[in-house]
Amino acid sequence: MRLLPCLAFAFLALSAAAQRPVIDDFTLSGDTYRTGDNCYRLTEERGYSSGSIWYKRPIDAREPFSIELSVLLGCKDEAGADGMVFVFTARQNQTGFRGEGIGFAGLSPSIGIEIDTWLNEHLLDPPEDHVAIMANGRVGHFNDLAGPLPIPNIEDCAQHRLAVRWDPARQWLSVEIDGQEVIAAEVDLVGDIFGGQANIYWGVTAATGRYNNYHEVCFDRLSWLPGPLQPQARGE
Repeated sequence: MRLLPCLAFAFLALSAAAQRPVIDDFTLSGDTYRTGDNCYRLTEERGYSSGSIWYKRPIDAREPFSIELSVLLGCKDEAGADGMVFVFTARQNQTGFRGEGIGFAGLSPSIGIEIDTWLNEHLLDPPEDHVAIMANGRVGHFNDLAGPLPIPNIEDCAQHRLAVRWDPARQWLSVEIDGQEVIAAEVDLVGDIFGGQANIYWGVTAATGRYNNYHEVCFDRLSWLPGPLQPQARGE
C-alpha cells in the first residue's frame, strides 16, 4: 500500500532559521510507527487503533506562534473514522482513549483542536465532518470552547491546508482550513487551562473504532519564535 503524507508542520516566525526535524525530536505513543523520512502512521485501517506523536521540547504559551500543516485523513468517507486532534498539553507522550475519544479523551489539562470524521449522536456531533476546540480531554460537545462546526468532507484522499494560530495578547486561538478561518476561541491558555504553567507540549493524536481510516503525519520543517524556549538548530 502506498503511504500518503498526511501532515507537514511549519512553525513560522519573524526570525529563527527553520530546521528539519529528525526522529529523535519526537516521542511516539500507541500504534504510531515510522513509515519513511520524517513520516509516521498514527493508526492503521483497522478497528480500535490509536496513536500519537509528540515533540519532545515545550513551547512557551506566553509567546505568539503560528503552526501551519497539511492534513490527510484517509480515503473512506461513509465508513471512515474517527479523526485526528491537534493537542496542547502539560505532559507529552500520552495517547487518550480510542474510538470516539480520537486519542484525546482523558488527556488533562489540555486543549484539543478536533477534526472529527464520524457521527456520534450521544456526543452531540453534527452529521457532517466537523471541527471543535475542546478542553481537558472532553470530546462531548457539551462544554466546547468553540464549535462543533461542520466542514466539507475531509476523508477525500486530498491534502488540506490547516493553520493553528495563537495570539497571547488577545488570548485568541484560531484555526484555518484552506486559507479560511473555520473556528476560533478566546481562552486563557496559561491561567485557565494549564494552571499557570506556560511551558506546554504539542502533538497529534488519532484513533479508530468499529470503523476506521488510516491517519498519517509527515513533518517538514520547524521554525520558532525568538524567546527563552527557542530550540537551537542541530549543529549549533
